[in-house]
Parts: sequence; structure tokens; C-alpha cells
Amino acid sequence: MPMDDLTNKMRAALRLPTGLPAAREFLQTYHNGSPVHFEKIVRHMWTVSPAVIAAGLAGLEQVLAEPQGPGVLAELVAVDANTSLDEYSDEAARVWLEALVAAVKGWTA
Repeated sequence: MPMDDLTNKMRAALRLPTGLPAAREFLQTYHNGSPVHFEKIVRHMWTVSPAVIAAGLAGLEQVLAEPQGPGVLAELVAVDANTSLDEYSDEAARVWLEALVAAVKGWTA
């Protein structure tokens, strides 16, 4: 069975959230404003429960792919990821979130 099919079945069985709720939960649970700890946690959780990490990653990707209301991306970074950027804006948050998604994909490849 392909990994994507298995991950989708596991996500459904676990009733994991999708979209914005998944992105929020992922950032609140695993990112505490410390990139070093975040990487260690993601790498560990990928070995223990890949469906949980995949759900958070999919949620972030969905949020970035769909139009969001004003301030949503900035709030995801500032509040949910507990991270301060030089500029509090959706544009700066998008760049940060895209880099985070790319990093997580690299760690879980």
C-alpha cells in the first residue's frame, strides 16, 4: 500500500483535523518558538506517529494553498507557532510558513 494511502487511512482512523484547525494544532503542539527543538520533535514524532505529522503538514499546505482572511497567517505564526517575525503581516508569515513546510518535508523524507 502506498504511504499516502496508509497515511490517509491512519488519519481517518485517528480522526485528525484538517485545514486551518490541523495547522493550528500542529503549530501549538510541536512549535514553541524554538526551531532546534521543533526539528527534534518532528523527527521523533515522524518515527512514532507519522500520521499526526502528516496531518499537520497537510493542514499547513492547505492553509497556504487557499485564500485566508486578513491576519490569519500572521496569527498562525505569532500566536500558534509562538514566533515573532520582523514584520507582523500575512506576507511575512506566508514566507515563514512556506519555509517551515519545506523544512518539515525535508526532515520527513
